[in-house]
Amino acid sequence: MDCRERVLTTLNLEEPDRVPTHSLYLTANMVDKLLGAPARNNFETLIGLQLDFPDTWVEQFNGLLDEVQIDRFSRVVEAAHKIGLDCIQIGIIPLKLLPPDWDLSDIKDPTKYEPGKFDMKYEMIDIFGKVWTLRDIEGNITPQYKRPTVTSLERWEEIKNKFEDGTNDKYCRLAKKYFKRVNRKFKDKVYIFATNQLASIWSSAWQGMGMEYFSKHLYSNRILIKEIFDTYTDFTIDWMNAYMDGGAEVCLCTDDLSTKTGPMMSPKIFTELLQPCYQRLTESIHNRGGKVILHTDGQITPLLDFIVGCGFDGLHCLEPAAGVDLAVVKKKVGDKLCLFGNIDMAILSNGTESEVDAAVKYAIKTSGQNGGYVVSPENTIYTVKIKLLKAMIEAVHKYGNYPLEL
Repeated sequence: MDCRERVLTTLNLEEPDRVPTHSLYLTANMVDKLLGAPARNNFETLIGLQLDFPDTWVEQFNGLLDEVQIDRFSRVVEAAHKIGLDCIQIGIIPLKLLPPDWDLSDIKDPTKYEPGKFDMKYEMIDIFGKVWTLRDIEGNITPQYKRPTVTSLERWEEIKNKFEDGTNDKYCRLAKKYFKRVNRKFKDKVYIFATNQLASIWSSAWQGMGMEYFSKHLYSNRILIKEIFDTYTDFTIDWMNAYMDGGAEVCLCTDDLSTKTGPMMSPKIFTELLQPCYQRLTESIHNRGGKVILHTDGQITPLLDFIVGCGFDGLHCLEPAAGVDLAVVKKKVGDKLCLFGNIDMAILSNGTESEVDAAVKYAIKTSGQNGGYVVSPENTIYTVKIKLLKAMIEAVHKYGNYPLEL
């Protein structure tokens, strides 16, 4: 089987020739180690524009941002193929740079880039009103959620109006062009999913508002919360359909519903408010013959029935550090959901190759019988070691051939 056949067979809860391999993402510094670093890193480009065009550098950087993202995620897919993954996902992140409240004269020797020198000094804002600070990870821009801006009804009206004045169309055109370009280059080498990473429904709502303001309206103005969820669901449906117009067959929706101790809201609230949104999303993808996977961190065992009821075909993360028991999940929903993940980030960051081998062997033995399981790190962070990710893939080739002999 090729990578596409292997992944789709597994998503259909059938046995392929081998358990597929997947990673939620490869960080830019991992990609640089696999492919070689570009001549200028992200922060050197940013600082160069700021020095050369002091009056227009923000606008110029935002004008370049779409092409920068396309290039960056193309390199992610190329690196995924080089390391031997069967599948990975890509997706445009709808961000723009905010003018900083400082200038280069505040920085000692601004013409010289040094690692960490500009860490967390720049901010970006997305279309949902979430502000992100830019982490400097070995010269690469890594967004990290910082604060909300949708803290009044007037601000929500501003956000909503942007979705109604063509923002959807802009990002849908970009998504289609972007996915088609990358997929054309790599589709015979690695199977590519489309994703809404950092632009989800639940997380965008509460992070855009802040948990305190969101929770206040959850109980005092539920009509508003439903309106926000519906607006973001409409955008996500349009966005995923644009990716499918560009050739995507599988969509991975990222939306962290839990912390390490359990769901962020009661399953009852999720079922009332979020399940109808997810059902609309999954139905729209299924109506075009596609598959859709949910990624959520945290202890999600209490939400398994909810996730199945939403219509998802697969579930990613299954975070061992949050106490998710792979055997329990397989027994409860393994005949309804294709399971991805459960390989501990701690092992992939600080473990040994033998520990990685043992973790993969256990996961395949526990969840690989009869298909429906994809080996994947439960998340991706910049501390993952390339040699340990390679060890994960090698262990799959060692233990994951069907019929399984474990």
